[in-house]
Amino acid sequence: MASLDLKVEDASGDILTEKTFHLLRGFLQPDTSLTLDSTAQSILDLLSPYAPHSTEVWVFGETCIELAEQIPYYHPSQLKFAELLEYLGQSAVFGQIDTATSPNKRKYHRYQRLGESLRDALNTTEPENANAYANFHAFAANIHERRIFRTNPTWAIWAQREAHETAGKEQGRYRDGYVLAAAQWILWYGQSLFKQVLFPGEISSRDLQRWKPGPLYCGKAYLSLQRWHFWRDGFKSVASGEKEKVEWVSQECTNVAAKAAEMMDSMERNMTFDASDRLTIFGKGHARHEVGDASRSGFPNFGFLRHFRRHS
Repeated sequence: MASLDLKVEDASGDILTEKTFHLLRGFLQPDTSLTLDSTAQSILDLLSPYAPHSTEVWVFGETCIELAEQIPYYHPSQLKFAELLEYLGQSAVFGQIDTATSPNKRKYHRYQRLGESLRDALNTTEPENANAYANFHAFAANIHERRIFRTNPTWAIWAQREAHETAGKEQGRYRDGYVLAAAQWILWYGQSLFKQVLFPGEISSRDLQRWKPGPLYCGKAYLSLQRWHFWRDGFKSVASGEKEKVEWVSQECTNVAAKAAEMMDSMERNMTFDASDRLTIFGKGHARHEVGDASRSGFPNFGFLRHFRRHS
C-alpha cells in the first residue's frame, strides 16, 4: 500500500497541532514502526491534565478530521485511525462530564469535543469534493463502528437521505459525493446499522424529527426494512445506470454503489432467520418449536421480522 501524503494547513502556527500532526502522520503510514500503545502515550503526553476543560482536545479532534479527509476511504489506515481513537478513548482526557445536573445523575460523554467537530465538519465539507467527502464519511462510519459514540443510526440515515431520498436534482461530482458517502455507512457500519433495523430500541420524538425522510421516500421516519430496501434499490439504480445519466456518476461511484447494494442484500439474507433456517441448524428434532421460541431452543427470536415486513 502506497504511503500517505498527509498535510494540515498552518501546522506551524500552533505547537500542539504541529506535534499532533507529526505523530499521526507517522503512525498512519502503512510501513510505520510506531505501535498503537506508543503513539497513544505520545499523544497523551502532549496534553495537559486540564485538557478536557481547554481547547487542546478540540485542536486534537480538528487535526484528526483534517487528516481523515485525506485518507482514501478504502485505505487500511482509515481502520487504523479508528482503532487509535478507540484506544485513546479509555483516557479521561478525551471525555466531558455533564456538571449541569445533580452528582448522581451526571453522565460521562466520551469524545464530546470530537463529536462537536464532526458535526461542524459535516455541515462544511463539500460533496463536490467527492473524495474528501467520502473519506470523511468513512472516518465517521468507522469510529461509530468502534462504539466511540453511543450506538445510533442518525448519521447513517442522514447520508442515505442525501443520496437516495433528496438527490434527484444533483449531478456530477455532487452526485458522486453523496452516493460514495452513503456507501461508506454500508461498507464500514452496515452490519451494525442492520441490527438497528432488526431491533430499533427506544425511539424518541426527537429521533423521528431528525430521521425525517426526504421528498423521494414516501414511508415513515423509522429505520425500517422498507427504508432499507429503498436505499438498496437506490444503490442498484446507480450501479446499473437505470435512473442515472452516464455523465452524472463516475465509474468509481457505480462500482462502490454495486458493492453497497450487494452487501445490503447479503446482510438481510444472512441476518434474518425463519423456520427452515432453524431446521437446518438444530435438526428435525427441533421442528416442533415455533419460530421465536427462544426459551426452549436457545435461538434468538427473529419472528418479529414479519411485523417489519407488514408494517414498515
